[in-house]
Amino acid sequence: MSIYAESDDMSYSLEAFPGERQRLIQERLGLYGRVIASDLATEFGVSEHSIRRDLSALAAAGLCKRVYGGAILMRETEDPLDVRVLQDSSRKHTLGQAAASLLSAGQHVFIDAGSTNMAIASAIDPHLQLTVTTNSPLIAVQLMKLQRAEVILLGGRVHPVTGGVTGLRAVQELRQFHFDCCFIGACAIDPDNGITAFELEDADFKRAMVAASGQVLVAVTNEKLSSVAHYQVAQCEEVATLIVEHDAPRERLEPFFSRIPNIVTAC
Repeated sequence: MSIYAESDDMSYSLEAFPGERQRLIQERLGLYGRVIASDLATEFGVSEHSIRRDLSALAAAGLCKRVYGGAILMRETEDPLDVRVLQDSSRKHTLGQAAASLLSAGQHVFIDAGSTNMAIASAIDPHLQLTVTTNSPLIAVQLMKLQRAEVILLGGRVHPVTGGVTGLRAVQELRQFHFDCCFIGACAIDPDNGITAFELEDADFKRAMVAASGQVLVAVTNEKLSSVAHYQVAQCEEVATLIVEHDAPRERLEPFFSRIPNIVTAC
C-alpha cells in the first residue's frame, strides 16, 4: 500500500516531505521494530536513496540503528531501578507470575537486576525450596521473604541505574557458580541481534551469567521486543525461554518463533 501526502488532487508522493516520511518511518519502527529500505521506498513512492537519508537522520537522532538494507529500533537509556519498579507494575507483575511458575524445587537460580526480574522474585512460591543468587540488593531483600530459599548476594559496587552489582569483582564471583537457569535482565531483544544492554560493564556481567547457566530465560515488556541497545549480550539461540505479555504485538513477536524454542505468553 502506497502512502501519499494529503492534497486536493492527491497527485504527489512524499518525495518532497522528508519530515513526514521520517515520522511515518518512526511509526513503523514502533509497530514492527525494524524496517526495510526497499519496502519503504515502494510504499512511499520515493527512491531508496531518499529512504537511506531518512534512516541516517533518524539514526543520528538516536532513534534507530542502521543495518544492512534498513534499520531497527534503538531503545533509549533506562530510568534508575527505583523509578522503573513503579512503572507498569501490573504488566510486570503478570510477567513475573508467568516466569516464576517455570521454577522447580531444588534448583539453583540466578536472578539478574531489573524491575521485571524484581517482579519475578516477588512472585516465587514461598514454599518452594530453592537457592537463588542475585546481583541486586533490592531483589535480595525481596528473596529473604521466601521461607525455604537460600539467598546469595554477589558483592561489589552497585550501579545506580541498573540497581545491580557489575564489574570485575562481581564477574569473578559469578564464575564460581553453575546455575540451573538464570533470569537475565534484557534492555532490548531482537531476533537478529539477540539480547543487548545499555551499559558496557552490565553487558560483560550478563555474558558471564549466560556462560554460568544451564538455561537462559528472559521476560520482557512489549517495548523491548524487536529493539536493540548498545552492547551485545547473547544471541536468541542461547535463550531457552522467552516470556512475553499477553498482548505482545504479533508483528514484533513472530520473528522470534524460529529463534527461541519456548515462548510463554503471560496471562
